[in-house]
Amino acid sequence: MNLKKSLSILLTSSFGLGLAACSGPQQNYIPDSGMPSDQTEVLAAKKYTVPSNLKNGEAIPGEFIIKYKAGVAKKNSLGGEVLKEIGGSKTGMQLVRVSTESKNSMTALKADSSIEWVEPNRIMKLDIVKSSGTIDSVMKGETLFDDPMLAKQYSHKITEADKAWAALLKGKKLETVIVAVVDTGLDITHPDIKDITDPRYSAYHGEEAGKDEQGHGTHCAGIVGAIQNNKEGVAGVAGNVRIQPVKVLNSQGSGTYAAVADGISWAGQNGAKVLSMSLGGPSSSQAISDAVELAMKNGAIVIAAMGNSGPTAGPSYPAAVKGVLGVGATDSADKIASFSQTGTHNSVAAPGVNILSTFPQYANGIGQMNYGSISGTSMACPYVAGLAAMVRGLHPEFTAAQVRDRLEKTADDKGAAGYDK
Repeated sequence: MNLKKSLSILLTSSFGLGLAACSGPQQNYIPDSGMPSDQTEVLAAKKYTVPSNLKNGEAIPGEFIIKYKAGVAKKNSLGGEVLKEIGGSKTGMQLVRVSTESKNSMTALKADSSIEWVEPNRIMKLDIVKSSGTIDSVMKGETLFDDPMLAKQYSHKITEADKAWAALLKGKKLETVIVAVVDTGLDITHPDIKDITDPRYSAYHGEEAGKDEQGHGTHCAGIVGAIQNNKEGVAGVAGNVRIQPVKVLNSQGSGTYAAVADGISWAGQNGAKVLSMSLGGPSSSQAISDAVELAMKNGAIVIAAMGNSGPTAGPSYPAAVKGVLGVGATDSADKIASFSQTGTHNSVAAPGVNILSTFPQYANGIGQMNYGSISGTSMACPYVAGLAAMVRGLHPEFTAAQVRDRLEKTADDKGAAGYDK
């Protein structure tokens, strides 16, 4: 079965949007905007240090994510320090640190009758693919929008997004959709984004979700919805979005599985109908799976990057979590990107090579300011998230499952007939 390297979204019966389908230092798990009013159980602010000496997916010594059984007190046999109520008080999940001198801590916690499940807290790091070469103008003479860099955004041309925009401008109305960009934060003062940001959340005390010292989150947000036709920079895929910055990775592009689960849970409980997650780790996680399930129960479609370790690598999570729409990357020739991971959990693929988008207006970890290009399934993921928001905006009656079905069934089928990984 063949990989769907591009997709063609039929927004109405009279026209279609063609889409060719990246993957990430020391703070505290306290929000800068809070959980909902019934989930305000937070702990005294303390600095939480994300270990810098661990690789992506490695367990943090002494830290465990615990899910308590319903109706029991949140206490465990080893005690330890409670660092965070993950996703608020109602999820039953806690991040706990026990003494590293405790022997067989995992075994002891698993034997605790008050605990439903327990897992180690792991590191999650960005894997960014740098772009090379120049971007040729592909929309020569394009007058649909006045964004000065639009002509260099090949992704819109190869997916025929320009044709969809033209059809929408003839009278089709899109309802506004909140898209959570679960990432490194966002430069909310950027002129191509500042007017479309929503309340934000940070999993790290002292690091604001409205600031992006790493750069990755701002780039992804611009791909989703940089303001169209505003005489500024680039044009995002969707013109009907509010961007909800959810910071789960810090200024070095590092975070933890607990933070990712926390951010997903927050977005799912705060109005996001599309979640875009350009991040991943090599190990599965019950905490992240539970958070995804919560978001889906609240009507969100959850989208994640497949990862950048190539076709022989194993799965990346959360892309491989049940229910998540995994996105691979293609290039300007509509061919699969060499770095794109594959698997039976892959849903669609979108442009992810040399993608031009927004960057913070200040120095950041990636090293580009205002606008620039990078590559990865990280770039393909928000492209599909923006498209999902367009479909939801045009068809507010659609469930998340129906949006996904539309994306997959109208995808361009590349290579041999049928689906492949």
